[in-house]
Amino acid sequence: MRSASIVWLPVAIGCSALLLACGKDSTGPVTLQSLAIVDGDGQTGPGGDDLPDSLRVVVTGSNNQPMGGVTVTWAAGGAAVSPLTSTTDANGKTAARVSLGPVGSVIVTATVAGLGTVAFYATAVNPCSWLHAFGVGQSVNGILRQYDCLSNGFFVDLYDLPVGGAQQTLSITMVSNALDAWLDVFTLAGSYVGSNDDDAASTNSRFKVVAAGGEYVIAANSFDPGEIGPYVLAATPTSASEENCEEVWLTRGVTMGQTLATTDCGAGGSTYRDEFWLVLYAGENLDVAETTTAFDATLQLYRARSTLTLVASDDSVGGTHLTYTADSAAVYQLVATTMTPGGQGAYTLTLAPPVFSAAAATGPRMMASPGLFSRLPRRHLKR
Repeated sequence: MRSASIVWLPVAIGCSALLLACGKDSTGPVTLQSLAIVDGDGQTGPGGDDLPDSLRVVVTGSNNQPMGGVTVTWAAGGAAVSPLTSTTDANGKTAARVSLGPVGSVIVTATVAGLGTVAFYATAVNPCSWLHAFGVGQSVNGILRQYDCLSNGFFVDLYDLPVGGAQQTLSITMVSNALDAWLDVFTLAGSYVGSNDDDAASTNSRFKVVAAGGEYVIAANSFDPGEIGPYVLAATPTSASEENCEEVWLTRGVTMGQTLATTDCGAGGSTYRDEFWLVLYAGENLDVAETTTAFDATLQLYRARSTLTLVASDDSVGGTHLTYTADSAAVYQLVATTMTPGGQGAYTLTLAPPVFSAAAATGPRMMASPGLFSRLPRRHLKR
């Protein structure tokens, strides 16, 4: 009996395996069954830019499992889609990216031959009212394109840059091998902060600013009208010290330690000076105090238009204090120097914060107009 049972058991197992194999083969070949959207539908983005997320589909076979190796054909109206064909992976999925065109509705289709088509819907909004997310310590890749925000003939991408704390000193750079970079900077409410063309070593831009805490808008654009191409935008904390006569912009409401040294701008002979740049609108007040025990300090303020015009100065003994009320919107140069030739050493510069009205404190969350650059001459005298 024992030997009979030993013979019978493997035969039973073998038959079971054979029956299972026969059952599997009876299903026949797997065929296409369905094409469905995974994600990416219903997005909104600025005209001329890529949609934030890829469009993704999945193909399922007749065995209700994902089906790889299936060709999907993509097409778009009101936008550009890439690639035009793609192949599903082992999970049955594949994706495409969409670059938006003019403002309006966008339809993108994904088609599998012999199976059908699914449609994605998107909206391209006015790029001049769209702020891309950006932050201190971040680097982003951007592209100036044909359908970007157009301001006075210049294509521009707008970025929202929050500045935390009481103040920060930032080096904001725009690097490109395709175009001559230019940076404009605004407050979120739309007031102009300043600009930079070149970083002194290339056609890339570097905007150094000592900025009071708040929210700013970085406008990445170009020196010449109509330039397009890729770029990299970055914002990095840096020292507030003005070194080697570099270009440093200020907002009101900041305090910084500086040093007059032989490497600073020359003011003739052995007198040295630090130069700073800022923007004032008509009726705005500038209140600057300088304190030092190292030299006999003086402050000078110049209005920069076709030439530099001295509009205010102060060399008070016991504490230098310059005040000025702007009679028109302009870029100004603030100079910290010494009354005594050869004077050097540390000093502290304080710009009083502006006085905001209730209306000014509740400005728009988006850039309201593509004509903001017209507030001040685009190419002003620097030095």
